[in-house]
Order: sequence, then C-alpha cells, then structure tokens
Amino acid sequence: MDVNLFVLLVLVAKVSSQNESWANNVENFFKDQTNKVSSFFNEQQRSFEAAVNSSYEEAKRVQDSVNEYFEEQKRVIDEEVNAYVEGVKATGREIADTWSYVPDTVQRDVKKVDISDQYLTIPAIISRNGYICETHTILSKGYFLNIHRIPRNKQASQVSSKTVFLQHGIFGSSADWIINGPDKALGYVLADAGYDVWMANIRGNRYSRQHSWWDINSKEYWNFSWHDVAMYDVPAIIDYINKVKDGDAQISYIGHSMGTTILFTMLSVRPEYNNILRGAIALAPVVFTSDVNSSLTSLAPMASNVAYMAMTYGSHEFIPKESFLGGLPKACDITHIDKFICNHIIFKICGYDEGQMNSTILPIFLAHLGTGTSWKTAVHFAQEIVAGGKFQQFDYDTYYNKKVYGTEKPPEYDLSKVTLPISLFWAQNDLLSREKDIIKLRSKLPESTQTYMVPYSEFNHLDYIWATDVHTLVNEKVLSTLESIFGNDRRILKFNFGF
Repeated sequence: MDVNLFVLLVLVAKVSSQNESWANNVENFFKDQTNKVSSFFNEQQRSFEAAVNSSYEEAKRVQDSVNEYFEEQKRVIDEEVNAYVEGVKATGREIADTWSYVPDTVQRDVKKVDISDQYLTIPAIISRNGYICETHTILSKGYFLNIHRIPRNKQASQVSSKTVFLQHGIFGSSADWIINGPDKALGYVLADAGYDVWMANIRGNRYSRQHSWWDINSKEYWNFSWHDVAMYDVPAIIDYINKVKDGDAQISYIGHSMGTTILFTMLSVRPEYNNILRGAIALAPVVFTSDVNSSLTSLAPMASNVAYMAMTYGSHEFIPKESFLGGLPKACDITHIDKFICNHIIFKICGYDEGQMNSTILPIFLAHLGTGTSWKTAVHFAQEIVAGGKFQQFDYDTYYNKKVYGTEKPPEYDLSKVTLPISLFWAQNDLLSREKDIIKLRSKLPESTQTYMVPYSEFNHLDYIWATDVHTLVNEKVLSTLESIFGNDRRILKFNFGF
C-alpha cells in the first residue's frame, strides 16, 4: 500500500473520530443551553406569575381595604345623617309644638284663647257665628265695592227672593249690622227671619279701598261725597243684586244715619229706583239738620276751612286710621283708659244713654269705626248744618257752583220725586236726628210715609247698632214693617206716631 494513502486513511479516521466527538459535544452543548434557556424562561415565568399573583393579592388587599374604608365611612355617614335628621325632627317638633295645631288624636292640655271680634274681618265674624257669608265685588265709577252677604239662615237650603239691602252711616261699614251679636244685630236677625241680607261698604272704607286707575292717596280718589255714592254706587249695587237673582229680587232698603241721607238723595236724583225698590226703613234719618243738638254743631262752621287746609297739604281722606286722630279709638280700649271717658265722648256727640250702652262691645265697635271716608263727605254734612235747613248738593263756591250747576247756589234735592213707601225711625234722645227735622222731612214725603218713635226716652243715635234692648225696641218693629212691605205691595203701613 502506498505510504501516503495509509497516512491519509489514518488522518481521515482520526478526523472522523474527532468529528464525532465534536458533534457530540455540540449536541450536548445545545441540549444544555436549551435546558438552561428553558430553565431561565421557566424561572422567569414563575417569577412573573409570582409577581402577578403577588400584585393581584396586593391589589385585592388594597381593594378590600378601600371597600372596607368606604363601607365604614358610609356607615358613619349614615349614622351621622340619621342622627342629624332625627335631631332636626325632634327640634322641629319642639318648635312646631309651640305654634302648630296638635292632631286630634293627641290629647294636650292647651288653653284656648278666644280671639275678639275686634281683630277679625266681617266675613270671619259672620262665619264664626255659624252663618254663610259671601263677598261680592261691584265696580262703580272705577271703585271696587265689596258687599258682604248673608244669603239665608242656618236652617234654610234655599235663598229667599225677599232681599234687604243695608247701608251703614259715616265712618261705618258692614260691621255696624253684626257687631251686636247674633241675637241682637240686625244683619243676623234679618237672616234668621228668612231674608237675603246684603250689607254694603261705602267707597273708601277698609273693605272698598281699591280703584281701577286712581291711587288711594290721590286727590282724585277722595273727590266724592255721599251724593256720588247715591248717584252711582248704590244703584250699581241694587242692579247687581237683581242680576245675581235673575231679576227676582224683591229689595227693601234699610239705612242708618248717612245711609238714610244716601237713600233720599238717590230717590231724588235717580227717581227710577222708587219703582225698583219695594220699600225702605230709615233709622235715625239725617236729611234736614237745622236742629242738630250736638258738639258737632259748633264745629260745622269751621269744618270747610279745616278741610281746605288739609287738602292743600295733600290729606284728602278724613281722619285716616294711621293719623293721630284716627288712632284715638284704640286708646279707648277699656283695658287702657277709663271707659267712662270714652262713653262720655260718644254720648256728647250722639246722646247720653248709659242704660243701653253695651260696654262689652265698645272695643269691637271702636276697632271697626273710622274705616275711611273723604273730607268732602264731612264738609258736605257741615254745609247741611249751616245751610239754614236746606237739603242740597255740595256747595263749592259761587264761581265753581256756576261751572258745575249753572247757578250760584247748589241745587236742593227734590224730595217730591220720592214715591217709595218709607218708614222713619227716630228717638227723642238722638242729638243728630232731631224731632223737628223728622217732622219737616215727613212733610216733604208722600202719604205712604210712616214714622216710628223708639219707645225709650234715652235712646240715642248709635243705640240702633249696639243697644242692649235693641231687639225689642227696634228690631221687632223692623221685622213687622218688612212683613207689611213684602206682604202688601205699596200699601200704607200702620204705626203709632211719635208726634
């Protein structure tokens, strides 16, 4: 064999042997590396999983802690809020119990205070006495007039066609007809007798103080006297009553003091109402005032000058409630001043009658007195006192009389136009409605006119409103007169004459 070939074979064998060993080494290396890599990744995976698990547990621990915190805070808040609410409720009950009504199911020993009628409105007083009271608003020449109505007695279910219209006097209101209580006050007495009772409130008083376009503090608002009330307001009310009752209202008129002045003025300047009304009763008529025997007589001559002076300074309401003089009635509360003083003031003006003076209603009367009228109304009455026995329209002066009336003197009211059957109620001790003036008035009226003298010598001008025995002295005669008016159309009434 060739030596070279032998050497080559030996080298090849050696190399082959070495290559096999190297190949095994490489294989083992890769196996080892693969294992290491796998171990590494396995370790990393375990570490990652451990980290993830640890983070989850930590996160869950944090979440649980947060939830526990919020649950605790919620519980604390709920407890605090509930405690606060309960505290408020308890405090509220304590506060409310001092002024709120207690439910009927809870028995409380609480002293009830009877609120006096002097603090209530007319509808409230009437309702408290168990009667139905309605308020009707009538518009007349821009004035809103609120009329209080007692449509029927407590037992009746139907409203009678027999209607009575009540008109109060100066400084008065519908209160005049109810302040003496259910057994004596004419408003209640008439309702109990089955009449539909309407009680007016003159423009400017506390129940009729609004106007469509004039402010209540303006000169225009207060530019009226009882002439304007008779010319416009009372006719508007009568027309309204007829409309409400579908033309079936049989209306009789009852007026006291200025309410009678308004009646005779209306029947003179609006004579058609002689045929619309069924009849009338004039309590303490004030038409002719030549024989007025009162402290007012000495004040009458200066009244016009005082009025013009007051109006010059912007005061057009006569003695407003908020003025010094308007507040004087409050001072006459029997708890603050000797009632004798107040009685004396009233008696000095209206006639002394302590026997019929109902002192218990004096505060009520004074609380509702002075409910608003105009200086022009007061001056108009003052002019009547000094007019020499004339019943005439407002006297402006020669210049303005010519502009308003076309004459230098104001025209007298023509009482010959009065044809309505009227009954004149008068009293001997009435200083504002005197016998001499009643006789003169009677002579100006038709034959159907009758007179009734109250059979009590001390009866005065205000006793028609508040006298202790007013029912037997006046109301019974009023009821019998109305029966004659409604029972017999325009027949002559029978009375015992006082003169």
